Amino acid sequence: MTPEAFSTLAARLGAAVQVRPVLDTVQFRVGGSAFATLGWPEAGWAVVKLSLKDQAAALAMSDAVAIEPKRPRGSGVTLVWLKGMDEDTMAYILAAAFGVAYAKAARSRAGRGRGAVLGAAKGAA
Repeated sequence: MTPEAFSTLAARLGAAVQVRPVLDTVQFRVGGSAFATLGWPEAGWAVVKLSLKDQAAALAMSDAVAIEPKRPRGSGVTLVWLKGMDEDTMAYILAAAFGVAYAKAARSRAGRGRGAVLGAAKGAA
């Protein structure tokens, strides 16, 4: 897998995907949450944020996947070596990471909505 192929797969996940260059990396975000970073920890690598269930599945799918050693266990932060990755497996991993970030963004929006409604109700009382 090339960095260009990775970028294409990540960007095609939906219209809500934001692509942002950050220093020497490219970050893919949805709803304010990053789900993948290309070029981290160095060129030829990527890091994705997965649920623990999806991380376990990804680890079983490919030897090119590893738990990020500098993060606390249970964080879901997962390293991917691009040269060792096939497109179908990478598509699965990126879709799973996108889903985690999308759900987090949806919960955040819902929480702000409830707070705004509760605050308005208290002010009216």
